[in-house]
Amino acid sequence: MRYFFCSLLLGLTGFFTAYAQHSPVKLTFKWSAADGIRTPESALYDPQHQVIYVSNINGDATAKDGNGFISLLDTEGHIKQLHWTDGLNAPKGLAFYGNELYVADIDQLVIIDRNTGAIKQKVNVPGSSFLNDVTVDDHGNVYVSDTRQAKVFRYANGKVSTLLQGENMQGANGLLFWKGKLWILTHHGIFTCDASGKNLKLFSDAVKDGDGIWNVNDRDLIVSQWIGRVYYVYANGKAEELLDTRDEHKNTADISYAAPLKLLLVPTFTGNSVDAYSL
Repeated sequence: MRYFFCSLLLGLTGFFTAYAQHSPVKLTFKWSAADGIRTPESALYDPQHQVIYVSNINGDATAKDGNGFISLLDTEGHIKQLHWTDGLNAPKGLAFYGNELYVADIDQLVIIDRNTGAIKQKVNVPGSSFLNDVTVDDHGNVYVSDTRQAKVFRYANGKVSTLLQGENMQGANGLLFWKGKLWILTHHGIFTCDASGKNLKLFSDAVKDGDGIWNVNDRDLIVSQWIGRVYYVYANGKAEELLDTRDEHKNTADISYAAPLKLLLVPTFTGNSVDAYSL
């Protein structure tokens, strides 16, 4: 009898654990910020300053026209400062570490003072033509993808080097450093490798040609495709569609997840807004 109840308890525990891990995930629209936002590519929450950074391409994604800028939103979607940082070309991916905000800008990695918005440095990235996303590891090393060159670069100790390149990096876009690994979205799916670029592995091909990637908890990911789709990717690599805005003519570019706010931030690119959803 004791064995029976122990077995029953273990069985039920396994069932409810599995159900909890794979129960339906739902997004609920919360707000949209659109006043003055122009071709937003990335949105990133800063818990230290309680703001959301938005990179505005403001035109052609490849033009060195000086039109690009970074905006600040509050956590309710109101514009705090539309032109917090000017003098950029086509700013895309964003990441911060310490007092610095890093921005991918065509063929430069732009370093901005996280406290003031002032541009501290523009680092040329030789061999690049379409820098797209940025992430930073636990030691402050910066990784930036080039979608057209099928490369991922590494900026460390003031020097730029090529970390990854080739067939597996075709369409390299979204980057995330998480759990001691670099996660990379490419034409083929989601790859992982270590900080030195070694041990490259295909984690999942459930979502290809991804744009933005972010961890939701200690297990799962959220991944976007620029065309207007967002997916929840489980720890086993399987994916579940959360959002499809193609009929609304809204893109889903370089998303991020603000865990303290439980908000998914979605830059809509041609939709000229940043939309927020509770998860």
